[in-house]
Amino acid sequence: MNAMDLLGVLMKSGMSQSGGRRIEHSMGSGGTGGAGGILGQVLGGAGGSAAGSGGLMDMLGKMAGSPAQGGSRRGPSGGTGNVGGGGLLESLASAMFGAGRGSTRSGAGAGGMAVLGSLALAALRNMGGARAGTQSVAFDDSTSLMAGLRAPVNAEEEKQVTDVASLILKAMINAAKADGRIDEAERDRIIGKLEAGGISEEERRFVEEEMRKPMDIDSLARAAPNQQVATQIYAASLLAIEVDTDQERRYLQDLAAALGLDDSAVAYLHSALGVTTVH
Repeated sequence: MNAMDLLGVLMKSGMSQSGGRRIEHSMGSGGTGGAGGILGQVLGGAGGSAAGSGGLMDMLGKMAGSPAQGGSRRGPSGGTGNVGGGGLLESLASAMFGAGRGSTRSGAGAGGMAVLGSLALAALRNMGGARAGTQSVAFDDSTSLMAGLRAPVNAEEEKQVTDVASLILKAMINAAKADGRIDEAERDRIIGKLEAGGISEEERRFVEEEMRKPMDIDSLARAAPNQQVATQIYAASLLAIEVDTDQERRYLQDLAAALGLDDSAVAYLHSALGVTTVH
């Protein structure tokens, strides 16, 4: 099973009704796409290296089947998501929303990883600033790899990225159990969307097996290799549920506590994805 491919289908199909809108919101002025927004902050901290030759822009441009040029792409709710100009968000939108000629499942997965990674790094910067009066977060090759901001260059890095993608998949499915369990109607809805996205029989079995498992926040938290991936897990969970019931709000509170996220990081992610802050 290709975890990145399956993540691409899941991100494009949307586990929750609001998932696509939240991704689009994160690319708009309130998230990655605004002046001084998330990707701008992260790439600025990297000296622009992540967007250079062989970096995120080229990678997503190739995966989406479109050049990394300025313009606008129409998101899942019909808006453009403020993706024009600079090319990077153009490539992201093409990968996520299938606007490019050769848009692929892996392209959507790479775009989803980049969105989640950028959100996580910005949230950690916000958390660090709240604690220490600074916005500095170390940005190195390992950080950019785990954030989906550069492509892996060897088998070891491929495995690292695959492990993170698999963990994010499990987190999204686990979040769908926040109301207690995934009933047959919900299961059929999710599987139906994934089948429409072209999942394989092996991928279907993986999703169904994860759906049948009991809800388990602690194992997710233990599997996160660092705070960055833990934050990506929380951001992905926000895409998987509506956050409109007490059970879902409690789930997110418990998840944030298990992952070691403070209130400032949680508030940042909710704001960037357009989710009402948990009380």
